[in-house]
Amino acid sequence: MSLLRRLLALPPLALGLYLGLTVVVSGFALGSFAKIFQPYLAVVYDYRTEALMVCGQVAFQWLFMVRRSWPERKTYAVIALTISGLGSILLLPLLAYAAIWGTKVPAALAYFLGVVAIIFIAHHRLIQREQLPNILTATWVLYRLLLLAYLTIPR
Repeated sequence: MSLLRRLLALPPLALGLYLGLTVVVSGFALGSFAKIFQPYLAVVYDYRTEALMVCGQVAFQWLFMVRRSWPERKTYAVIALTISGLGSILLLPLLAYAAIWGTKVPAALAYFLGVVAIIFIAHHRLIQREQLPNILTATWVLYRLLLLAYLTIPR
């Protein structure tokens, strides 16, 4: 049984705790990562900002799944939050390195883009395997690009 199937088979409370944990891990990791880029951001970015963005991602994606069944929307939420958690875990080595030795913005950006490439591929593969609409990958990218504009364009 795949990890996704095991997660979807969890009792509602356990699944809710898992999803909550992924939001917390993502909020912590990306909030910590954003400190490297804070001088280039138009907003103060912290763990709460990212936690809201991760939850907003699911809500935004569900707009494109209005005619889909609840199990399909639930499957997508688990996929999206698991992928977000994966990306956050992949950022932890850089965060540990930066905490000890510091890091330059270009190196952190290159590492981050590598993580984005990995999670993009993972997201796309899971969407295809679960036979969900391919537009979910495109709108996932669109959502993150809109957030990037919000975070970097001065007001």
